[in-house]
Amino acid sequence: MSGRYENGGWDDKFILVAKKRRRKGRRQPGPAKASPRGSPPRDGRRALLLALLAFLVYNANFRLIASGDTYSARFLPFALWNHGTLYFDPIREIAAQKSPVSYWIQPARGGHSASLYPVVVPVVVSSIYAPAALWARWRGETYDRMSILGELMEKLSASCVAAAAVGWMYLLLRRRLPGRDATLLTLAFAFGTNTWVIGSQALWQHGVAELLIVGALWFITAEPSPANVLAAGAFTGLIAANRPPDLLLAAGFSAYALYWARRRTPLFVAAAAVPVLLTLAYNLTVFGRLGGGYGFLGANFFWKPLMVGIAGLLVSPARGLFVFSPFLIFLPIFFLRALRDPESRIPVLCLTAGICLQIMLYAKTDWRAGFSWGYRFLTDAVPILIWMLAPVLPSLGRGARAAFAACLIFSIWVQSVGAFRYMGMSDLMLDQEADTGMRNVWKIEKAPILVEARQPLAPPELLGRLRSLGRSEFLGGERGADR
Repeated sequence: MSGRYENGGWDDKFILVAKKRRRKGRRQPGPAKASPRGSPPRDGRRALLLALLAFLVYNANFRLIASGDTYSARFLPFALWNHGTLYFDPIREIAAQKSPVSYWIQPARGGHSASLYPVVVPVVVSSIYAPAALWARWRGETYDRMSILGELMEKLSASCVAAAAVGWMYLLLRRRLPGRDATLLTLAFAFGTNTWVIGSQALWQHGVAELLIVGALWFITAEPSPANVLAAGAFTGLIAANRPPDLLLAAGFSAYALYWARRRTPLFVAAAAVPVLLTLAYNLTVFGRLGGGYGFLGANFFWKPLMVGIAGLLVSPARGLFVFSPFLIFLPIFFLRALRDPESRIPVLCLTAGICLQIMLYAKTDWRAGFSWGYRFLTDAVPILIWMLAPVLPSLGRGARAAFAACLIFSIWVQSVGAFRYMGMSDLMLDQEADTGMRNVWKIEKAPILVEARQPLAPPELLGRLRSLGRSEFLGGERGADR
């Protein structure tokens, strides 16, 4: 036994070999690994920090980038909290905002006024509105007070929803990527896509849609336990209920669920049916038609040539996905690499089919998407595209990775132009009545990125709104009149 501890003994040789292996391991470290399904606490802290960073950046411009499309979501939470209704009736004048064409308010059955758009967004953000709504009820729902509160709460709610999507996206990506790559793609999602200028700046349907899609991806890529199947179904149903064109994305999730949930598919279907049936019941009750407010659009909404629309949505200087977020071009270029993982191959194919069908649908509409920044119509698909990029990023060589980084930096700059300078000057050029053939969308000199980049910084209007609200509430102002 004692010989084992002498020179040349077996233990000495074992120790020597172990030291050599340890040194070799330090010289050639193995690849970093993604976190398991249950993310460790450190991932939770980083997700929270990324969400907080996103929230601060989203609010750094102190302005609201909205349009009439968002007024329903801006004011309906006040009607819900203070009047117990989703009709505009008690706040119709406030919701109309003195517009001669308040298209977001539509006539409903029984002489009521209701929202043109689905009511998922105002219901989802109503909890954030609670303090402001109850305070407005106590102080009085005057036009000025409600208008200011509406703007402030819309920006706060939108940025909260988008920041939550950012934090959740990081945890989703950590299932597939090491921390550094997951952080990079999360930052790309937060600041290099329309998540910044559309999702976080106003209560379009797109911000909530992104959060719902991240949630659906989270549950449908986990183990098909009863709880996960029910949650995946509920999120999928909400995706369709929130924005009707996203029904095609929800169909992609549903198609994969048939394979993923297997014998628990009825649970998925039942959970998905609940928000869809509630929405249909609302539409029938309020408007007397299954399509709800969207029924007013009519078939003449889909009249554009298909192939031109597809090109416009993807590569036009005015609205192209790969123009405003060029780092996303790496997904179609290296799409086969996204299919290498056998666990994700089927969901990638199902969701790709849903995205392609949605692009074809939007291509038949006026895909310029009104007064907005970038590829607004395709914003909802962004979380899926980022998730699909996860296996592509680690496979890139040094040169390709440098190109990816350059494209990402450009994408972030483009979105910062939208956040801090976009005031709609480019939209006036793209929406000229004389441009019946939509030729301006292809002219480089009229590209929104170039036009808006030449504009001065947009004024921080919300700071002025906050000051005026403070003066009226704490320095006299409307107080006597309210009483």
